[in-house]
Amino acid sequence: MGGRCSAAPAGGRGVNVPTVEEIRESFGAAPLVTDWIEVRQEDMDGFARVTHDDDWMHTDPERARAAGFDGTIAFGFWTLSLLTCFLRDALGTEYPAGASYGFNYGLDRVRFLAPVPVGSRVRCRLSVVNVREKDPGRFLVALHNEVEAEDPGSTVMTADWLILLVFEE
Repeated sequence: MGGRCSAAPAGGRGVNVPTVEEIRESFGAAPLVTDWIEVRQEDMDGFARVTHDDDWMHTDPERARAAGFDGTIAFGFWTLSLLTCFLRDALGTEYPAGASYGFNYGLDRVRFLAPVPVGSRVRCRLSVVNVREKDPGRFLVALHNEVEAEDPGSTVMTADWLILLVFEE
């Protein structure tokens, strides 16, 4: 990704543990909309290498065109993996203010709705669905994400992402 979604560290140690409402407010007004990210062939090739998934529709433009596509398309799991990047872009930091760190807690209702052509751009609209205190200083945050492609100009993926934020006093 080459730093396209790098963000400043949150620097969360030594703070008071926030309330559920303060965490919800730290995400800002919904929906948050990220910058566009270009879907590049080199990213598909790299993703294929690290996941050991050399599927031709993602890595071989000639074969993809022969099969009726305009060219290669992004891996659905590559698109899904951008959620961390999108969140950091939307917040402008690694975690909401005061959080020491966060864990990927899981995903609900992931849907891949349309192919994403290599050469297009994607961005995300995200909003907080729920925040609940799981344990003292640990909050489970549910984010609804809608990833849209500039070409074809529609929602290509939706996912509800669960993040466990940790606040240490």
